[in-house]
Amino acid sequence: MEKTDRRKTLALVSIMLGAFISLLDTTIVNVALPDITTALHATSESIEWIISGYALAFGVVLILAGRLGDRFGRKNIYIFGILLFLIMSITAGFAQTEESLIISRVIQGLAAGLFFPQINAVIMDMYHGKQLGKIFGILGSVIGVATAIGPLAGGLLIELFGPDNGWRAVFFVNVPIVLVTLILAMLYLPKHQAPKEKVRFDIPGVLGLTLALMLLLYPVISRGSNGFRAVDYMWMASSIPFFLLLYWWSVRQAKRGNQPLISPNLLKNQPFVSGMLLSLVYFAAFTSIFFILSVTWQTGFGQSAISSGLAITPFAIGSVVAAANSNRFIMKIGRKLLHIGVALVIIGLSAVSVVFQMHDGVFSAWWIALPLLIAGLGSGLIIAPLNSFTLSTVVGPERGGASGMFNTAQRVGSSFGIAVVGSVFFRTLGDATGVSQAQAFSDGLQTSMYVNIALLLVCFVLVFRLPKKI
Repeated sequence: MEKTDRRKTLALVSIMLGAFISLLDTTIVNVALPDITTALHATSESIEWIISGYALAFGVVLILAGRLGDRFGRKNIYIFGILLFLIMSITAGFAQTEESLIISRVIQGLAAGLFFPQINAVIMDMYHGKQLGKIFGILGSVIGVATAIGPLAGGLLIELFGPDNGWRAVFFVNVPIVLVTLILAMLYLPKHQAPKEKVRFDIPGVLGLTLALMLLLYPVISRGSNGFRAVDYMWMASSIPFFLLLYWWSVRQAKRGNQPLISPNLLKNQPFVSGMLLSLVYFAAFTSIFFILSVTWQTGFGQSAISSGLAITPFAIGSVVAAANSNRFIMKIGRKLLHIGVALVIIGLSAVSVVFQMHDGVFSAWWIALPLLIAGLGSGLIIAPLNSFTLSTVVGPERGGASGMFNTAQRVGSSFGIAVVGSVFFRTLGDATGVSQAQAFSDGLQTSMYVNIALLLVCFVLVFRLPKKI
């Protein structure tokens, strides 16, 4: 019995490490962007692709990866994805041009998208009942901590290795963590059990979803900081027919008794769809916070990478504390906890915006420490419970597909948020004439904060569509 428990614990450690490293890479690179710009002579468009390309590639393959895990074994796909992630981390660290770095980051995102859906699936295979909710709470905490601690970790590495090699260390730091993850996965993850029903791949559905997402997001990412052209709006609008066609195809396949990539039953589940939209919108606001704060603090105010990481640390601390206790709170007050979390994030970011408005140039990071701590507490109360709330609305064999769709929403939200908020940020900087660089960055961050707050208000409304209790 003890041996079985030990194996389950080590298997859990393996998948939690995978979740940690995949989401750490969504924010750890932010503080390295100024040094990457200098070293590789990267443009603002390339800088956005280094961040958003990872998130976009991550999101595109999630649903397909869940099916691959069902067919070929979660352990096999998890190990393959982790190994590919390791290779791309090394190639990113050795990148000599902005193009080669973007390619490494996109493939690294694909690798993360391959192994990440196996995490939820393995958890649901190994745990049930109240234990399942507890483990999802731990996963939510890992997600919050990994995303929030990224800027500090990146800052420490750049301070330790210097501006020339520090940004490379941001990618190389993955190597020892991924090696431990790989060894534990090979030794302790449950072996593949052939499914009772043969898993078929919905190739037209995969192609349709990929094409629809690319049509929607490529113009935003590639043109966001340079202003949109009429053709960009046309490309984005052309994604709508493909999404509708994908829905029609899914309904048709389901009626024939086949296995569509996206289950129509999930799309009819209003609480699940609301939770998925809530996750998309929240991650659009949440991930972009670190992007614009890091660039402002370093490029605008001329501060070091470690200073940038330390400036955002209060957010990470608040997120860790709140996420660690969120499962206990949610059992007492239900979805009201999400409203409290969103309200705290709005209050915290509003206060940050006021601080930047009151100061024309460089100021102490202590001025934004308390507002970021409040926002971090709110974030920790959102991310950890949101997974349980949304997936608890789905039962039976559709849980795997639901997990893939839910995670896809998070990754697409991250990509879209950085693109949109980055667009507002860089265009505001470009329009700021006759003012100091520090003031221009302050104005850009302020305007971007307003966008984030608007997104969070949408989140506040969407919470009402979730069930009151898990």
